[in-house]
Amino acid sequence: MHDNMIETKRLYIKPLTAEELRKHVEEPEAFARELGLAPSQSLMEEEAKEAVLNDLLPNIINPSNNPLFYTMWLVIGKAEKAIIGGICFHGAPDEQGEVEIGYGTDEGYRNRGYMAETIAGMMEWLREKKTVRKVRAETAVDNIPSLKVLGKNGFRVVRQNENTVILLVELE
Repeated sequence: MHDNMIETKRLYIKPLTAEELRKHVEEPEAFARELGLAPSQSLMEEEAKEAVLNDLLPNIINPSNNPLFYTMWLVIGKAEKAIIGGICFHGAPDEQGEVEIGYGTDEGYRNRGYMAETIAGMMEWLREKKTVRKVRAETAVDNIPSLKVLGKNGFRVVRQNENTVILLVELE
């Protein structure tokens, strides 16, 4: 599928090329069928689609960027043969070697440990790449499932206000 694809016990985590990302946003059912998968249940809202097309795509096709830090990675359930979520970086590592991740699991696949497994797989991949030293995530204070997923992967709270929590993990 892709030489940077990550495989875990139950999942494939596949980074999308610029063309695949465009198809996933514009024709998600057709794109999933091409991959032989059931499509994502949470097809993106207009705002998310615009963000992908206006922010991610120009960065992916910019030759000075590493596209893997600007694309969406599909989380694919092996047993389900389905797109069950997605994860992405908010750009390339900064001067301190820190990246931020964002992720989501389709409703029908939540509370099964898939996102904890996804993040663990991504962190293993990052350790091998040796370009990233810290991974950061931001989530809503009341998003208990997300806080649990991050906690399972060693993330610790570094800042918090009434609405959001910022967590960080250092990669050895």
